[in-house]
Amino acid sequence: MQTVVTEKELYTQFAKLLEFPREDIRPIVEECIQELHESQYPEEVIKELLSFKNDLDRLSLDSLQELYSYTFELVSDTTLDMGYYLHAGQDGFKRAKNLVTIKAMYRENGFPFEEVAKGELPDHLSVLMQFLGFIDSEDLRRDFMKTFVVVSMEKLHRNFQTKKNAYRHLINASYKIIDKDVKEGK
Repeated sequence: MQTVVTEKELYTQFAKLLEFPREDIRPIVEECIQELHESQYPEEVIKELLSFKNDLDRLSLDSLQELYSYTFELVSDTTLDMGYYLHAGQDGFKRAKNLVTIKAMYRENGFPFEEVAKGELPDHLSVLMQFLGFIDSEDLRRDFMKTFVVVSMEKLHRNFQTKKNAYRHLINASYKIIDKDVKEGK
């Protein structure tokens, strides 16, 4: 009998992979791959994560940290601040209002934002994934994913398709998981 890994567990694991890399990144990738083998997610998600793992095996931690900083912090079209994709080219007021709304949603649901965010904005993908793994309300998770997360992830995913970068595989895998869950109404 196949053990079904919950979306919540995967979101939490992927959130860790989307944080600034630390020495524990490789075991987390291994754990995610194992969980995906026991899940209902398509084989292509596992292949993307295996490609990410293979790229990690060729990089030192310092090189990976440099790549992370360059990819997600210095290049705007691949930022992990997901509100950027919804409000790019618009005035910053809409994005600021969105950040306040997301932070209020975290507070209302008892999500320990300050502890989890470690200085990141409320719309940072690793924080969003932690929240998706935290909340118990299926309706809230589905609505938030449908109205905010998947829409911005589509744009980030598209921007990564031209990149030759280890993180492309992680973004592709994350997008495929979220997209599948949104389409299946989870």
